[in-house]
Formats: sequence, structure tokens, C-alpha cells
Amino acid sequence: MGAWLPGEHITVIGDTGTGKSYLVSKLVRMRRFVVVFKTKPDPDDSTKWRGFYRARRADAMADIHHERILLVPEYRHQPREGYKSMEFAWRHGGWTFVVDELLYAERLGLRDSVERLLTQGRSKAISTVVGMQRPAWTTRFAISQSTHLFTFRLEGRDIKTVADATTPRIVDVIGNLSGYDFAYFNRRDRTVAVGNARRLGAIFENPTSKPLTPDAAVVGLG
Repeated sequence: MGAWLPGEHITVIGDTGTGKSYLVSKLVRMRRFVVVFKTKPDPDDSTKWRGFYRARRADAMADIHHERILLVPEYRHQPREGYKSMEFAWRHGGWTFVVDELLYAERLGLRDSVERLLTQGRSKAISTVVGMQRPAWTTRFAISQSTHLFTFRLEGRDIKTVADATTPRIVDVIGNLSGYDFAYFNRRDRTVAVGNARRLGAIFENPTSKPLTPDAAVVGLG
């Protein structure tokens, strides 16, 4: 069994600099057909996404030689190429689709396409991996439909948004995230774990090491 199953969704919440994108890059290396929709290039993309084919257009997804794609459209083409890539994933199924920054993607007019992948993608073995900074400003489906939720420190309305969109069992933990650097909620098993996130990425350095479970997610975090 893989670390997480086709059709399961992951959401990672964290401010800039918390390691959100780094964590996502480790998680998706466990999957075969992956497209990462990037709206804002980062200086460390070449390291973070090593082995991914860098493309400007969604048409690259149709090339059987490219199983992992870093899609970085030109600024003026981001709405079109984002839409086309999500449509391709929807038609063909089996893809893991990464939305690097959900709020920006929604502002590009892609909210309906993202929500379809989140709410109906399981039937086609499509997994959606979403990164976000402010849950209160984005679609609730990104949290309510996620099988695995990773969140760094939260405050204010974002705490309430996450708690309301998951389950009452997580309220106490989410409400006290100021005392932790990291919390992991497995929606499938309704379990919560908290710890220190500084060494979190090391767990995913070797994708074949062990399944992603609540226990494995906090090994060595202290």
C-alpha cells in the first residue's frame, strides 16, 4: 500500500516561510502522475522540484514521457493554463493535482475547477494537494474534503474555520496551536497529533520508508 491512496486529498496550511511548499514537495514524490500548478516561482524551485519537467503549458500533461510536471505558466496565461490542466486531470483521472497557493488560484477564476476535483475527484482516483495561508478566505471544501490536514500555527478566524470544517474532536488542539509548531489531523481515522515541525520534512525524504499514518507523521518531532 502506498503512503496515501489515490483519491485522497491533502491540505497544508502555513504562512510563507513555514515550510509548507517543502512539505508538499516531499508528499507528492510518493505519487507517479503529478502536476504542480505554480502561480509564483520561488528561487529554490529547481531544488524543491528536482526531477519535475518544467512546463509553461498544460499540454505537457499529454506527453507520456512526463509523469511529474511543474506547470509555471506566463502570468497572463495563468487562468487559461490552470483551467486546462485541471480539465485534463479530470478527463483522464489518476493524477495528483497540486495547487501551490489556493487563494491566488481562486482569484484567477479557478475556484469551481478546484472544488470539482476536491468533491468529485475520488471517483476518478484524482488526489488534490492544496497549499494555503488563510483558510478563512478560501473554499471550505479544501478542508472538509481533505483526508489528511497538515497545519502550522493558526490564529483568529482561521482557527474557527479549520475547526468548523473538520470535526469537534480537533477543536481543543487547533485552539491551542500557539503552543505547537505543527499539528496533523487524519480525517479518515479522526485522529490528531501535535509536535514540532522543524524536522517534519525528514519523514518524507524516503517515500518508500513507511505509510503516512498519524504515528509516522510525528516520529522524531518531539
